[in-house]
Amino acid sequence: MAKIPHLRIPVLLAAIAAAAFSQSDAWGDPLSSALGQGKVSLSFRPRYEFMSQTGKRNAQAFTVQTLLGLASRPIAGFSADLQFVDVAGMVNHYNSLQNGKTAYAVIPDPQEANINQAFLQYHGVAGLDLRVGRQEIALDDQRFVGAVGFRQTPQSFDAISAGESLPGAWGIYTAYIWRIKNILDENVPSRTFLGEVHWQPSSLFHVQAFGYWYGNQARSAIPGAAACFLQGSAQVCNSQTLGMRVQGSIPVGARLQIPYGFTYARQLPYDGGSSRINTQYYHLSSGIRWSWAGIAANYMVMGSRNGSYGFQTPLATKHAFNGWAEVFLTTPRTGLRSLYFTLAGKVLGTALQATYYDFRSADHGQSYGHEIDLSAIHRFSRHWTAGVQYADYRRSHYGVNTAGAWVFVNATF
Repeated sequence: MAKIPHLRIPVLLAAIAAAAFSQSDAWGDPLSSALGQGKVSLSFRPRYEFMSQTGKRNAQAFTVQTLLGLASRPIAGFSADLQFVDVAGMVNHYNSLQNGKTAYAVIPDPQEANINQAFLQYHGVAGLDLRVGRQEIALDDQRFVGAVGFRQTPQSFDAISAGESLPGAWGIYTAYIWRIKNILDENVPSRTFLGEVHWQPSSLFHVQAFGYWYGNQARSAIPGAAACFLQGSAQVCNSQTLGMRVQGSIPVGARLQIPYGFTYARQLPYDGGSSRINTQYYHLSSGIRWSWAGIAANYMVMGSRNGSYGFQTPLATKHAFNGWAEVFLTTPRTGLRSLYFTLAGKVLGTALQATYYDFRSADHGQSYGHEIDLSAIHRFSRHWTAGVQYADYRRSHYGVNTAGAWVFVNATF
């Protein structure tokens, strides 16, 4: 899909939509009625970001994300959704990976305006959900496929997807993606398949088998496309990931629960990917959760093939894993072991969270460094939320010292 001109006043989108909807009742046909009785959604996220990185100038960015959504009323199970995204910048002392300011630390939030989602949907027979067009896809905890909601420009996919709930607590999901719109507003041609089968008889037990086949079809390198530190064509990082996940939560008394999880996956080459792509992933998690607080321990291993290739998650919401400082968005050649502990709770309506990471290589266990992430988010009403977050990575033998801070407000209508 082609870009639309950048909008310095995002509210203009809302005004245009409101005018169109106000006229639709006069048209009188079923299609205009579906539009006129549809739903408009609007959200703003102004955010100040600071990033400090050894060897770079300190970066500062103040950007405003605007999302405007238009969803029609269903007709015989069919509906249409359209969502615009606009990212406007007021303070631009940072490297967006698009603006050429390479002396600054990276904050990958370029100014842009585009169509974030535009799809037709069918929901009806036997619990079938079918979508065709540009759409966000967020599977499970987004460890392998996600919308990257933290960044001002989300990740979305030009795809056809289908999900269906089956008898006996079974469900399936499948998708084919022919283009990826990444967080830098780049369009990456793709031949990617997603597939999942899951069974959840109760909250105690949820088992899932999955397969993800990532195929970058670009003729040359694209800056925001998935990387893996291998030399070669644009297809060198293409991979297939096959695995399973078991998770659940065990109640202990009225207010206490013990969540648990285990994930295993194997990664191999696909569609021109390097023969060096042959490694494993596993993730163990458990903890204790009360009604108002909880503590969790996680051990995640992204394996390595003889120190030449580390397990990659090219479609994931990567910011949510392995530290908010984003040192490990691309797994090092020697892999990555993450041992981390999270303490979370709510005090006076404010959600608080602290996480400590110890990072090591999967190959030989060399210390990479450690990180602490802190977060405080308060919901003032169902429309307004504000928060402050901080991340600090201290290196031992990988990367450079990196610290970041974010102050933001979310307004959703």
